Formats: sequence, C-alpha cells, structure tokens
Amino acid sequence: MRFISLIIGLLVLHLSPATASVEIDALLQELDEKLRNQDTYVEAKKSKISQIRERLKAANGEPNATYTIQNELFAEYKVYRFDSALHYAYANIRLSDLLNNTNWKTEAMLNLSSILTAAGMYKESLEHLAGIDRNAIPPSLLKRYYLEYKRTYEGLQSYASVGDFGPGYGQQARSYQDSLLQVLDERSNDYLLEVGLTHLVERRLMQAKEIYLDLCQNKLQPASGLYAKATATLAGIYEQLDENVEQKRWLIRSTRSDIEAVIKENASLTNLAMQLYREGEIERANNYIEYALADANFYNARQRKLEISQIYPIINEAYLRQEQQQQDTLRFYLGFITAISILLIIALSAIYLQMKKLSRARKNLHNLNTELSKVNTRLHESNYKLNESNEKLKEANYIKEEYIGHFLNQCSVYIDKLESYQKVVRKKVMTKEHKALIKMTESKTFVESELKEFYSNFDRAFLRLYPNFVDEFNSLLGENQKIVPKKGELLTTELRIFALIRLGISDSYKIAHFLRYSVNTIYNYRAQIKNKSTVERDHFENHIMSIGSFYNDN
Repeated sequence: MRFISLIIGLLVLHLSPATASVEIDALLQELDEKLRNQDTYVEAKKSKISQIRERLKAANGEPNATYTIQNELFAEYKVYRFDSALHYAYANIRLSDLLNNTNWKTEAMLNLSSILTAAGMYKESLEHLAGIDRNAIPPSLLKRYYLEYKRTYEGLQSYASVGDFGPGYGQQARSYQDSLLQVLDERSNDYLLEVGLTHLVERRLMQAKEIYLDLCQNKLQPASGLYAKATATLAGIYEQLDENVEQKRWLIRSTRSDIEAVIKENASLTNLAMQLYREGEIERANNYIEYALADANFYNARQRKLEISQIYPIINEAYLRQEQQQQDTLRFYLGFITAISILLIIALSAIYLQMKKLSRARKNLHNLNTELSKVNTRLHESNYKLNESNEKLKEANYIKEEYIGHFLNQCSVYIDKLESYQKVVRKKVMTKEHKALIKMTESKTFVESELKEFYSNFDRAFLRLYPNFVDEFNSLLGENQKIVPKKGELLTTELRIFALIRLGISDSYKIAHFLRYSVNTIYNYRAQIKNKSTVERDHFENHIMSIGSFYNDN
C-alpha cells in the first residue's frame, strides 16, 4: 500500500503543473471572452444609471430624495467614471451646505475624499478630510472617516515608496487602521479584510492568506467591487509567497469581477498584463494592457492613466518587436518555400529524364539477358556436339567460362552504377530537405528487384552449363552436411560462391563484390564448407574446378 501511495503521489506531483497550466489557460480564455463581450455589462450599467437619473428628475428637487439618489449615482460612478462621481460628490456637498445638514456634509466630504484618493489626488483628499470636524462625526460614519484616512495614507506610502516619507505615511495608515478596527464589528467582512491587511503589512503571509482565502471562497459575492479588491489582494499575497500559479489564478478572477461589475478604476488587469509579459505571453499581455489603458482613459483619473502609461510602452514595444519577428520569419519561409518549389520542379524534371534512361537501360539489360540465355543454350548444345575432340571442348569451355565471367562482371558493375546513382540523387535531394523525394530515393525496391533477377539469371545460366553441379558439389560433403536449395530457389549463397569459383573467379573480394557481402563473410562461407567436406581441405576447390569437366569424365 505504501508503494502504491508513493506512486500515486509522484503521479500527482508530475501531473499537477500540467493540470494547473490547463486550468490557467481555460481561465484566460474565459477572461478573453469576457473582455470581448464587456459591452454587455457596460450597457446594463448604463441602463441602471439612466433609471437612477430618471428617479432624480422625478424627485423634482425634494432634498431628502435628491440627496439619497445623488449618493446612489456617486456610488455607481465611483469606480466607473471619475468626473461624474466627482460631480455628484460636490452636488451633495452643495446641497448639505444649502440645508446646513452637518451629517450630510460629512458623508459627502468622505465621498469626495474617497474619489480623490482613487484618482491619486492625495493632497486634496487630506485637505477635505481635515475639513471634517472629528467630534461632530456620527457613529455611523466614523468607520468611513478612519477608512478614508487609512486609504489616503496607504496611497501616499505607495506613491512615496522610493523616498524618505514612505515609512511615515505607513505609520499614519496603521494608526488609522487601528482606530478603524476598534469601531468595526468583529463579525463583519470589513473587519476580517482589515485584519488580513494587518497580517500582510506585518509579513504574516500565511495568516493573511488564510483570512482572504476564506473571504473570497465563502463570504464575498463574486462580480462585486469588494470581491474584486479582495481577490486582487489575495493575488498579491500569493506573489509574495512565490506561488505564481495561484497568483495568476486570483488575478484572473479579480479582473473578471472588475469586468462583470463594470469597474473601470481597476488595477488587476494591468497587473495580469505585466505577469503575462514576464512569462513571455506578449500578444495577450499587449491585448490586456490596451484594455486597461482604455479603461483608465474612460475613468479619466490622472494617476491611473499615468501608471498605465509607464507600463504600456514596455509591453507594446515587445509586442511590436515580436510581430516584426513573426513577419520577418513569415517572409523568410515564403521565400524559402518558393525556392524549394522551383528546385522541386527542376528535380522532378531531372528525375523524369533519368527514369526514362533507366527504363531504356532495363530494356537493354533484358535484351542482353535474353541474348545471353540463347548463347548459353547454344553453348550447352555445342558441348554435346564437340565431345569428340578434347581440344575443341577445352577451347569451347574456356570461351564459355570467360564470356560468362565477363558478362556477370559487367552486370554487377552496371548494378553498382545504378545503386551509386540512386545514392547521389538521394544525397542531393536531402540537401534540399524535400521529404517526398527523399522517400522516393530511399526506396531500394528497384535495385533489389534487379539483383534478384540478375542472380536468378546467373543461377539458370550456370546450371545450364553445369546441370549436375549441385549433386556433384554435395557429393564432396558429409551425409548430413549437404546443401539443398529451398523451393523456388536454384542456388543458395554457398552454392553460388563455389559456382563463381568453378567459373574461375576465386578472389574473395570479387566474389564479395558480386554477391553484395563483406569479404569476411565470403571467407567464413568458404571455410565452413571446407570444414564439412569429405575430401582433403586444401584440395577441395580443385575438386570443385573438376565438376562438369570433360577431362574428369574421360
């Protein structure tokens, strides 16, 4: 069982990265689809805003209704369009001043501060917060008061991170966060979010991850602004933990919520674009940063546009460089394919001409074999007619053997030339990298067929001259060592070697060349047959030379 568990564990470890990659690809494809169809969510947002505006018109200036509806419009525009949100924040400030309503004024000033902080206008935000009387703030707005101060100083800390003021701003942010935690309900999500941020700031990353993971998975509603911010923070936690896959997964979910909630004041899409850029997914990164820039321009907050404008040229330049490389590669391959096509036409033409030559050569070889067969027949018949004269028989045998040896040698040379030519063609085609021609030239069917026919002709011609060769050859071997050709076979390799010796070709190199074997193989065959013979080893080949000899018969 332990062994099986170990194997399963190793498989899981091996497959986990591949599985995670597939899941991330699916999430990115889903996000691409969301971005392409984001107008659907934007239209729903516009429709909702139009309905609220109609209610504002219907309020006809009634103070309570006007203030409440303008607060709703501020909330809708806060993460959607900076200018409009700013307009309704100021509108409620004016209305509260007109009615001398301190609570309304405080809430409107907090709204204004929040939108200024989101736009990176931290100085202006602090000025408006300073204009709020701390002692006059109602308990219901106290957490907003501490929250806006905290966010403003957090923004200043991030903005001044390279200077000497960052630590001071961070200390101020922590101070207001402590005050905020005192007034928040410990059972609320807001409280848990702030506790998680405290852990994050103090580098207790595992505790921060645990809190935010629980919030994102179980408590916060997807497609909401709070969920988008929480998932973005969780992605940041995973980044500090060097868990890149999880970081990317939660960045994608944060970006998806920004799209579904129509949040134009977002950072997740920009962060995701940078992550993809670092991983080499330049095209998708460029696509995302263009969407992020469009959102920033639409939201019209100077700080956000400035942040993206610093990143956009880096990604866009890499994208343009990659696109240029792809175009250069495409042009190269187009030219290469054109050149290959031209060479292919030339090669095909050359091969066609060579095939015609080969066809003529095969025909000539066939005619030559036919003539040789006729000559062998006539020589065989002449042997019987010239048996009265040993001198004439000796002369005829000599001519016959010399002619056959010369003919067989010429045939072997011709096959060598054909095979050499095929190898040359194959080599030239391979240098052009044309697979179809390589496959054609690699085929040895033609050579093998010619060799088979050649050896068959040789066997027939030889046995016409020495019809009793096999029997007489086997008579020189032991009873259990006789060589019997298979069905459909006239001579075996061993018989063919000694047939050549009978024809006067005793050089092992020539025999090896003729039969397409190595010289060592021919030596081995000759040695093995001699070892099986019933005659003296040194005189075995002399007996072979006497097979079919009229001298021996006489």
